[in-house]
Amino acid sequence: MRPLNILLICDRPRTGRNANTIIDHIDSFARYSKHRIFTLSHRGDLPQRLRLGWFDAIVIHYSIYCLGENYLSRRSKEIIRNFPGLKIQFIQDEYRTVNAIIDVMEYLKLDVLFTCIPTDQIRKVYDPSRLPNVTMVNTLTGFVPPRDDGIPLLAISERPLHVGYRARKLPYWYGELALEKWRIVDGFAQATGGEGLKCDLSYDESKRLYGKRWVKFLTSCKATLGVESGASVIDFTGDVQRQVERHQKRYPKASFGEVRERFFKDLDGKIRMNQISPRCFEASTLKTAMILFEGGYSDILKPYRHYIPLRKDFRNIRDVVQLLKNDSELQKIADTAYEEIALNPNYSYKSFVLSFDSVIEKEFAARKIPMAGVRCSPLRFAFESRVPTPREFAYRAGRRLILTTLRVAFQPVNLVWKLLPHQTQEKWKPSGRHLRRSIDRFLRINFQW
Repeated sequence: MRPLNILLICDRPRTGRNANTIIDHIDSFARYSKHRIFTLSHRGDLPQRLRLGWFDAIVIHYSIYCLGENYLSRRSKEIIRNFPGLKIQFIQDEYRTVNAIIDVMEYLKLDVLFTCIPTDQIRKVYDPSRLPNVTMVNTLTGFVPPRDDGIPLLAISERPLHVGYRARKLPYWYGELALEKWRIVDGFAQATGGEGLKCDLSYDESKRLYGKRWVKFLTSCKATLGVESGASVIDFTGDVQRQVERHQKRYPKASFGEVRERFFKDLDGKIRMNQISPRCFEASTLKTAMILFEGGYSDILKPYRHYIPLRKDFRNIRDVVQLLKNDSELQKIADTAYEEIALNPNYSYKSFVLSFDSVIEKEFAARKIPMAGVRCSPLRFAFESRVPTPREFAYRAGRRLILTTLRVAFQPVNLVWKLLPHQTQEKWKPSGRHLRRSIDRFLRINFQW
């Protein structure tokens, strides 16, 4: 099998106010895949110049929210539905309006779904009778991020803060698990109030950090707090979200316990979505010790070896504080996490993409999908994100030389054109456009790399 032409449709963040994990995840495909990855960061209607016949497979990234038409318009969904190649989707935040999401998957005639739901729980969320031909593959929400920021890693003893943490206060309808993200802040601050620790903890949206600012913050902390990722309420119809938001708007001071008892008591924790957070991989990479609520963490992290476990009732807080004040013990835990997690190739983006390649190749062969007959030209894809190969550079340089030569050759024609009357120009404009299209088509057909 030759390398496949794969179109990755995503919404790649362009500003600094986005999680590094999204950018790392999108870029990893083009960086590590042995196939040709063409990254299209786009919303709404797919570009008219996009030739889907060039591609063997389409990947819809989790940064594209398929419900509604803001990220993927009705026309785009219809085009993808009629695409004859392999169709793959990555999805996260799988706890809301699940039935509507399944409807979109059915309409798109999806072939492969990469989901963050644990393998033994997938069938509880995605009904096999509705998606009988879809291959479900479990994947993590993030992996060990690449270190290219140039920020030095200080020893634990040289870091000014004992504990640092940032989170977002999520709505009640996410369930008990999501509330732990900000409850750990209040509980930890209250339990360690008189211990003399230097802490910078917040779940205020205005204090969130991104990009290099977040990396610098983590490298200034001896340790960081953390909880398992995910939500504990699966809202299949969206009714829970609507009812809770309506109730909280009417009674803004209602407690979580009251809301939970009234609207989703029987749903909270029924389907287990707990998993390791990308923050854990970030912390291990930056040699920042982790203080985590007790949990499974996808069976990757081990307590007292890779992190310091914190009971959710804070009854072991004295043991935690004692370790926080012992730089040598913290350094030992941070170094072990770095060596066994951050440097472990199994948790790298390269390993993830290689497993992705393996799944795609297997599905492509099993479904007997014919390969596209056209080899893609990167020049016709201005939004391609991967680093061009020497051959591509040569191709682009050659095309640039041809276009420059044509531009110089047509300068006399342009001078004559400007002297013509306006009515004559309007008459010959269609012919000029046709000539430009013909030249462009000639270059595209005869100078494919």
